[in-house]
Amino acid sequence: MPRGQIIARSPSTWLVRFYQGRDPATGKRRYISKTVRGDRSGAEAELAGLAALAPARPEKHSKLNQYLDWWLYGAVDGRLRAKTARDYRTLLDRYVRPALGEIRIDRLRPLALQSVLLNMSARGLSPRTVRYTHAVLRSALDQARRWRLLDENPSLDMPLPRDNRKEFRVFSREEAQLFASECRRDTQALVFLVALTTGLRPSEYLALRISDFDSARSTLTITRTLERAKGKWTFADTKRPGSRRTVALPAEIAELVRERIASYALRPDVLIFQGAARGPIHERNLVQRCFKPLLRRAGLPNLRLYDLRHSFAMLALREGVPVQLVSEQLGHASVAFTLDVYGHVLDESRSASAERLSQLLFPPRRKSAEHEAAKDSDRKPIQSEGAEPNQKLA
Repeated sequence: MPRGQIIARSPSTWLVRFYQGRDPATGKRRYISKTVRGDRSGAEAELAGLAALAPARPEKHSKLNQYLDWWLYGAVDGRLRAKTARDYRTLLDRYVRPALGEIRIDRLRPLALQSVLLNMSARGLSPRTVRYTHAVLRSALDQARRWRLLDENPSLDMPLPRDNRKEFRVFSREEAQLFASECRRDTQALVFLVALTTGLRPSEYLALRISDFDSARSTLTITRTLERAKGKWTFADTKRPGSRRTVALPAEIAELVRERIASYALRPDVLIFQGAARGPIHERNLVQRCFKPLLRRAGLPNLRLYDLRHSFAMLALREGVPVQLVSEQLGHASVAFTLDVYGHVLDESRSASAERLSQLLFPPRRKSAEHEAAKDSDRKPIQSEGAEPNQKLA
């Protein structure tokens, strides 16, 4: 199929369409389409420019570098979030391409791939980085199999380092109360109260607009995230479709949000949380200038900003909020993932739950004082006034 088309819309308007391959999920053809005004030569120049940006389509004998260029272009860019695509490129450029980039994809062998992962571990890279790199490469090669460039994926069934999750620090109930009190004294700390009481990610609550707040229902609707790349702010889709959600705010926090919005008196598309120049807040500046000083003033542990999300989850589960609701509030892909991260909180309460159930099913037998006194009186002999204790009545 030709890589591009030029379609005349009028004597001086042209539609330029450049073929990007098929969507891996739906199988539908994907195009970049642009409208060009002028003569046909201008449309041809536009098509040539798009073609120059596109990598060559790989074949079975293509080197891995060429294939990865095409995979990123045809299956990642425009389909995944821009940040995710950048992360993929970074991992491949740092750890995969230098060792395997010049090998033909049909000659890739599991031992060569395993060597890359072992070298990463030997260099002291974290198990998470090694596993993430393997996941990206596995996804790329699995797509090559679906595109019939490979008969099988050589990256399957590889031994990987254990994913020892990094322990995170969270607020206790008393620390959370102290943190909330300190935030109430600082008009700029509302963002932290929203973070602690909703479990939103920083990229989510920093992207909130006035229109995302439903004053009547006291809810926030999460539809996008805030990102900064190459010195520019961009708003992207949420991490996954399931991350688009509506979360409830406590009444007091909702009232503070109303007061904040009322003080702006601006358009609905304006951000709720703004920087000094009424633009987006840089997360690094928020941490260094506001969050860390607030922790120090309150004498609280040195948490990360993201730990407010973990604190919300831990506090909610310890207070008995159903794990399904916590998972939905966090925007997790599944309840299983929520349990994998926070399941130990439920383990802590199992003994207490078993004891409460035991008390429900087998309540202790409590005897009233009157009942005990009556039984005692039945056992004692009746005495007349003035008689000796052991003297029988006539």
